[in-house]
Amino acid sequence: MTQVELGALIRFSQPAVSGLERGGPASHDVRVLRLVARALDVPLAILVVESDREADVDRRNFLRVGAVGGAGAAAMGAEASRGGFGLKVGVSDVMTISDSVQQIHDLDLAIGGDRLCTVAANQVRLVELLLESGTYTESVGQSLMSVGAEMMTATGWVHFDSGRFDAARRYYADAANAANAAGDGVAAAHALGNATFLMVCGSDESSPAAPAMAVQYAQAASKAALREGGPKLRALMAIREAEAHAARGEHKMMTAAISRAHRAYESTRGHDPEWVHLPKAEFLGGVGWAQMRIGDHCAATENLRAAVDAAVEWPRERAALRTYLAQNLVNAGDVAQACELLAANMAAMSGLSSTRLRRRIGSLANQVRRHASVSEVREFLGQCATRL
Repeated sequence: MTQVELGALIRFSQPAVSGLERGGPASHDVRVLRLVARALDVPLAILVVESDREADVDRRNFLRVGAVGGAGAAAMGAEASRGGFGLKVGVSDVMTISDSVQQIHDLDLAIGGDRLCTVAANQVRLVELLLESGTYTESVGQSLMSVGAEMMTATGWVHFDSGRFDAARRYYADAANAANAAGDGVAAAHALGNATFLMVCGSDESSPAAPAMAVQYAQAASKAALREGGPKLRALMAIREAEAHAARGEHKMMTAAISRAHRAYESTRGHDPEWVHLPKAEFLGGVGWAQMRIGDHCAATENLRAAVDAAVEWPRERAALRTYLAQNLVNAGDVAQACELLAANMAAMSGLSSTRLRRRIGSLANQVRRHASVSEVREFLGQCATRL
């Protein structure tokens, strides 16, 4: 697309588009970025800059446009730093932040968490600034606290995906506290459920961390979801419980939790907010992951293959599911098939921004290295050497 063609779509002249490309003032205006995002059919968050300094500028401009109206970005930043700036926060501002939560979830499933940590962290700072310095009604304040809890959970997840586990734990803890302060059981369940998965995976995803506590967290999340959540949230929390039981080797408890997850997913009771994200691929993948951990390899293979097939529109999620499937095949003794699967998809997987994914692939490479005499293993190891 030429500068003239893009300009025609957003009603900018060619010199103005050139100014955008060079990082001119308009490139920091959310109104302009939104026009560009629509013209290019990409999420707005993908145009957000990554450095801390530039992200701060972006956050100020977001506030200037979305919450303040005509106030200047520099003046707003100075007033906010003194703690005396009264931002008038309304329902539309809460909805904008809610949309950002959904964008972060979607982008993580598509490209991975590494490139999203700064964007997400600055969104959390935005919510904190609005809560601390803003003026709003009681109902708007409660909604802002709830959506802030969900933003913290989303931010925790992208930090988890990028291998920053300590930061993820802190965001999940903050999210649970914010959810409790807002009286939001849905947001509390989401934060506790994600914390459960972090504890189950541990530091390297090869051994569970604090499995007994993980079960307690998962059960607390399931109770909160049962009271207030819709079908997807109840199903997701049941899967988290199944994963925690699998990490402890509790086959019967895991199976019961999986059964509850299926019943919840097919239910029509309750309502899930848009940011409760559980596509079919993630549902099947969670079930398959738990079955893999417990050693039920045939059932795990069936569910993980179905999950991979259902994840066509989510490249990072599909890559993660393929590594789970490969791990399950290795555990079942089919090293050749596992390596054939990984080698065939290495080009796509290596281009994703997920430290956690790359570590998992590296761990699999170390596991199969002793089988280097097998041609499929040699091909996979060669791909790892050139692409990772």
